[in-house]
Amino acid sequence: MKDINEYKLTATVTVGQLLSWLASKDEVAKNEIITLIDHRFTNRYIKHLKQMDTGFLMMAISCLTLETLESFKQGKKNTRGKSGRMFEVFFKTEMTHFPGFAEIHKDFYENVRCGILHQAETTNAWRILLSGQLLDTPNKTINAKKFVEALEKSIKHYRDRLQTEDFTSNIWKHAIVKLEDICNNCNLKNM
Repeated sequence: MKDINEYKLTATVTVGQLLSWLASKDEVAKNEIITLIDHRFTNRYIKHLKQMDTGFLMMAISCLTLETLESFKQGKKNTRGKSGRMFEVFFKTEMTHFPGFAEIHKDFYENVRCGILHQAETTNAWRILLSGQLLDTPNKTINAKKFVEALEKSIKHYRDRLQTEDFTSNIWKHAIVKLEDICNNCNLKNM
């Protein structure tokens, strides 16, 4: 059986490397961790979202990405039973990139996020488009392309904050909780 430290988190980074960086907490480690986090968001989600031509799939993956980003920001190992709150906090803290969403966070969560992920459709007359404003609340429309652009800006903002703050800051403490859990998820659990 493969040693946990040999499991790859990316094509080039192993669990062992990440654990080593988390233990050393120096500037080199900080930059490597930020690169890893950015890689997870950019290569798993954003890169592919930009190539899509279907707003519905863009929004489904964007919701997954948003919830994952917020779990990093809050230091949550998982979002079970907390998803609605994750969207509420995200939209309140990212108002610069998502104007108007804080006011409709519950409606968005229930009718867009949950509608798409649980019913394979938006509900309560919400529509996902590839044109128009980012958010048109009276007409209940969201421009998926602009939503992805705003999400990419939020990821960049998070990455920049990690770069400017040190390991004793809350943003780093929370990121470390999430990263350690990612490492733990690579362990084979006894059945």
